[in-house]
Amino acid sequence: MSEKKEEPFTINWLTDLPYRYALGPVASKFFRVLKESGKLLAIKCKKCGKVLFPPRSVCADCMVELTVDDMVEVSGEGSLDGFTVVNYPFVDPNTGETRPFPYGYGAIKLKGTDTWMLHFIDETDPGKVKPGMLVKAVIKPRNERKGTLEDIPYFRAVEKK
Repeated sequence: MSEKKEEPFTINWLTDLPYRYALGPVASKFFRVLKESGKLLAIKCKKCGKVLFPPRSVCADCMVELTVDDMVEVSGEGSLDGFTVVNYPFVDPNTGETRPFPYGYGAIKLKGTDTWMLHFIDETDPGKVKPGMLVKAVIKPRNERKGTLEDIPYFRAVEKK
């Protein structure tokens, strides 16, 4: 005689889960400076000398703790070292809205830094994008900045002069 499987009891509901988190001194300074001046800060490891962007409180190579005193200004220009064009929709966690697509996304290494930032690029035609091309951060106007990564909506391709 076979046993009948019982269906699990489920409750379905919609809920909001608002939360707050502490950025810490390094990220707080990064976002404050970005909001107030539109400048980009990285952090230089005092042991190995690597410049990390975005800045973080610990060097991933040396495991040395870094502080706001180790922060340095960097250019918004760099190279696009890898990219993809996304052709499917998803809900943007920053807005709760479906993100328009297609959109470009890339690994950007700013001049003078040793790490990459993954961020949006303004090109969606894979034929017009190539690894190594020069890109520049587009920073929102001061009155639109909120002190988040959205203050850099994307990186755009820069023509070589």
